Amino acid sequence: MKKWIFGAGIALAIAIAMISTVFAGVGSTIPVNGKHYNLNIIGAKNVGDVGASDGHTMFVKLNGKTQIIMTQDPLGEFKVTDRNGLDGKAAFNIAPGHYNVYAVALGKPNGKVHIDAYGNFSDAVDGTKLILLGYVDISRSAGKPVSMNINNLFYVDVTLCTAVDSYGSCTQQVQYQDYWVFDIAELLEYYWDYDNNGLKLLQVRFYGCTLDPTGTASDYCRWGDGSPIDSKKTLITV
Repeated sequence: MKKWIFGAGIALAIAIAMISTVFAGVGSTIPVNGKHYNLNIIGAKNVGDVGASDGHTMFVKLNGKTQIIMTQDPLGEFKVTDRNGLDGKAAFNIAPGHYNVYAVALGKPNGKVHIDAYGNFSDAVDGTKLILLGYVDISRSAGKPVSMNINNLFYVDVTLCTAVDSYGSCTQQVQYQDYWVFDIAELLEYYWDYDNNGLKLLQVRFYGCTLDPTGTASDYCRWGDGSPIDSKKTLITV
């Protein structure tokens, strides 16, 4: 089952650089070690010429909402494709695969952000269906920054209609449980509503992981408490 996680410790800048380092802890903190990508989201009042992103940073509103559109191109790479979110929208592509995703608020204390993750899906009854998939509240408190697992924004529960009868009533549903959102065939769009309240730097870290429900793989996909993610898909006739 999904573990909803709230906590402290994320900052606002989207830098994506592949680095290999060693960290302590598991679960709600970051993995013991491994290569990862950093996505740094920077809260700003204004910027001049933001320049080419080179897959490193994006700017969002220091106070207010920014929509961050995320994609996963099967042939793509980690890359910020629109880094100027001060106009209300920014965009980012995730490399193929599955990931444990962690976030940490950096910089001076104070500032917080509320993130709602939304998915827009095709649905045989509704045509398209917009679903709130998960959310987190993150603040920068005094003291050492603390990383948190935000996999609940990416491994989601969704029920969709895939077939209807002549009256338009649903005859078949597909249920996804704890499913990597970009593996859902009916996904049309995935994005964050990033509601910032003074948070200047949010670092999001992507570690490649294996969907191993036994939790024996060294890089298994996990919830914040360290338990393995067991993605499931079920077809139901109704």
